[in-house]
Amino acid sequence: MVSQLPTRDSESLFLRAMRRTGPAVFSAAVAAVLLLGSALLLRAQTPGGAAMSAPAAARGLVMVELFTSEGCPHCPEADALLERLYSTQPVDGAEIVPIEEHVDYWDRPEWVDRFSSPRYTERQKSYADALGLESMYTPQMVVDGLVEFVGNNEGRARATISALSRALVPMLHFSPADTHAAAAGVAARSQVQLEGKDFTLGGPAGVYLVLAEDKLSSSVGGGSNAGESWKHSSISRWIHRIGTLLADEKSFSAGLSLGTPDPLWRVENLRLIAFVQEEESHKVVAIGVARWQDAVGTAGDSATVVSPAPPATSKRPGPPLP
Repeated sequence: MVSQLPTRDSESLFLRAMRRTGPAVFSAAVAAVLLLGSALLLRAQTPGGAAMSAPAAARGLVMVELFTSEGCPHCPEADALLERLYSTQPVDGAEIVPIEEHVDYWDRPEWVDRFSSPRYTERQKSYADALGLESMYTPQMVVDGLVEFVGNNEGRARATISALSRALVPMLHFSPADTHAAAAGVAARSQVQLEGKDFTLGGPAGVYLVLAEDKLSSSVGGGSNAGESWKHSSISRWIHRIGTLLADEKSFSAGLSLGTPDPLWRVENLRLIAFVQEEESHKVVAIGVARWQDAVGTAGDSATVVSPAPPATSKRPGPPLP
């Protein structure tokens, strides 16, 4: 008999049962399960191992968040791991959607991480509360809002991603809407439609939108990594909650009004990442991703959309975003 890691369908029962035993026992149990997953994954990659690959069409989207800082001595290795997971997509059956979030508690008066924001520190704190952690730390990786571990542990990352990719979650779909020019003296805003359906929620959930930028690099001017340079991928430029779903709601549709990106950001490297996340468990139950230019398009242009949008089930006005 081959032991199986929890999938998105089974992990909720597994996590609820283990959390009742207390955070320490829960963390130890998850570590043991994922250690077994690492062994199985490595065995599958050897000539004598059992095949574990999935068809390309069945790759499950998995959201991998990395809480990091350019002032953290162990974060360059974790940042490099996230970039490698993103660029090589090494886990069979999974499409990794990374988000690099720079916390601000490493900042100092004489030097500030240029990517940092208190918003990411607040988000990390919400995970610490939900997962029963005694403190926050960097680098920290969180996969699908459910499992956290030290962010430079590649074996743990690959095993967790493999486990959570096995149940395909619903996709959120971006499509360009009409782009209009604003009043004189005001920058034009881009209209984007975001839609998804067939959600299965265990409670109220938030709908979030992230603008991420790829192919960035830094020369660090202070902190533990002063004088060092390294590359970054999928750094969050901003994250906003754009909607709320009740436990019995199964779809979401909203028109979003997006402002012009900062002129220092390279538009060709920007991506929009949307996800639905349960408020209490923090479980990610739906994901969508599209390059900025594909999602926004231009007036009269037949822009390529990542996935065809499903029929709208409801219409909700979205807030203006930066």
